[in-house]
Amino acid sequence: MAYLVQPDYVKYVCSCGQMKPITNLYFCRHCLKIRCGFCICHEVDSHYCANCLENMPSSEARLKKNRCSSCFDCPSCFHTLSTRATMVQPRQDPASGDAKVENKQPKKMYYLSCFNCRWTSRDVGIPDQPVASGGWPERVNPFANRFAQLMEYYKAIAQQEKQEKLDKERKKFAIRGNYITLTDKTGLTGAMARNRAGMPSSESTSSAIANFVLSQATEEVEELPDDYHSREVNLKMITTMPQRLASPEWQAQQVSRLQPIARPLSVKRSQRCRQCDHNLTKPEYNPGSIKFKIELLAFYHVPEVKIISYETIKPGVTSALLLKLTNPTAHEMQIQLIQPNEVPEIEEKEEPKNIEKSLEKSLNLEKDMSWKSVVERKPTLPSAIKVNNPELTFTLAQRDDAAEYDDDSHHDTNDIILWRKSNKLALRLQLTADENAKVGLPAVAVVALQYTYRNTVPPTSTQPRDHTLYTTVTIDLGIVSQ
Repeated sequence: MAYLVQPDYVKYVCSCGQMKPITNLYFCRHCLKIRCGFCICHEVDSHYCANCLENMPSSEARLKKNRCSSCFDCPSCFHTLSTRATMVQPRQDPASGDAKVENKQPKKMYYLSCFNCRWTSRDVGIPDQPVASGGWPERVNPFANRFAQLMEYYKAIAQQEKQEKLDKERKKFAIRGNYITLTDKTGLTGAMARNRAGMPSSESTSSAIANFVLSQATEEVEELPDDYHSREVNLKMITTMPQRLASPEWQAQQVSRLQPIARPLSVKRSQRCRQCDHNLTKPEYNPGSIKFKIELLAFYHVPEVKIISYETIKPGVTSALLLKLTNPTAHEMQIQLIQPNEVPEIEEKEEPKNIEKSLEKSLNLEKDMSWKSVVERKPTLPSAIKVNNPELTFTLAQRDDAAEYDDDSHHDTNDIILWRKSNKLALRLQLTADENAKVGLPAVAVVALQYTYRNTVPPTSTQPRDHTLYTTVTIDLGIVSQ
C-alpha cells in the first residue's frame, strides 16, 4: 500500500468527529461504527524484543526495566548493534608460571559493532566477552539504592491511600478522616525544604531569594579557571543532547564514555472498542513470529476513496473531479453519493433493564461512559466547495484477488462512470466553488457515502444481516486559485 506514506488527501470523519485517513481508522463489526485512536482503549498483552523476537511476560519485563538483556542499540547513532567474533591468542599469566602460551589454541571472543557509524564496544574500553549474548556487563546506577528506597516508600503511601479509599466506599457516607498531605508524603515542610537547599526559611521577601540566586551564580563564575574562556572545545568529542537523553541515568558528556544502550521492548497490544468492549485488533501468539489480525481495520470494511485527478479550483467556476471507489469486502456493495447534511443521525437504543443491570448500578460497577462527553463532538466541515452528487446508485462487485491480474476494464455508457474493473469504479464528478471563496485558502470538498454492508457477526448466525451505513469523506484539492 503505497499510499500509507503519502500525504492524507482523503480523510474520513470518525464517529467522534475526528478526521483521520482510512489507514488510521478501525471498524467495529458489533456497533457498526468507525473508530479512531481516541475511540478505542489499548491493552498490553505481552512484551517482546523486536530484534531477537523473544517473548516475555509483563512481570519479567518489569524486572528488566522493559529492556532486552541480549540486544543493544548504538549510543552514537541509535542503530542496532551487531555481535562480531574475533580470534584472540591467550596471554601468558605470570602468576601461573605457564610459559607455553604459543601451544594454546586461539580463543573466540565477541564484541559489539555498529554497521552504520562503525562504533564498537572497544572504543570505550569494554572488554570482549567469551559468549555472544547475555554476558555483557551491566552498569550499576550509583543512586540505585536511593531509588529503591523511594519506590518502597511511595508504594506504601499508595497502598495506604488505596485502603482509605476502599474504606470510604464501604461506609457509603463521607467521614472526615486523616488524609495524607503533600508534606506527609515528602516528609518535609516548606521551611525545612528551603533551609536544606540553603535558601531563606521565609518566603515573604522575594528579593532575598533573588539575591541568593544571584550570589550563587556569582560564586560559580568566580570558581571558573582563568583560561576557561580561552580553551578550545572539540565538538566531535562532546555528546549531543539525544545521546545524553538516551541514557538518563548517566548522561555521559564525552563520546569516549558512551555505553551500549539496552534495546527497549515492544508490546503486543489488543485494541478494544470503548462502547461495546469488543476487540478490534488482537495479536497472534505464534512462537517466533509477530503478527497481528488486522481484518477489523477500516480499509477492510469501509469503501475506499482515492483521487485520480482534478481541475484547478476557482471561485464560482465548475471543475471536474475524478475519484476511484473500491469495495474491500467479500460481498456486493451498493453505494450512493449524498450531501453531508442528508446523513441521518443514528439514535442509540437503550438496552432493556434487567436485574443484573440494576444490581451493577447499585454496586457502582457500571461502565464509565464519561469519555463520550469529552471526545465526541460534531466536526466542522467546510462548505465553500460543493460536490454535485449524481442521483445514481452504483453497484460494486465483491473483492476478488484473482481479478487483479485481469487487464480488461468494462466501460459503461453512463457519462459519470469512466471505467469499471472488478471491485473498483472510477467516477467523474462536478465541483462548484462558492463565489465568495477566498483565493489562497485550502480547497476541501466534502461528500457523504451511503453504502450497504453485510454483517457476518456473530458467526453462529445462519442468515447474514445487511445494513445501510453512512460515512463522510473530506477531499483535499490543494488551494483556491484565481
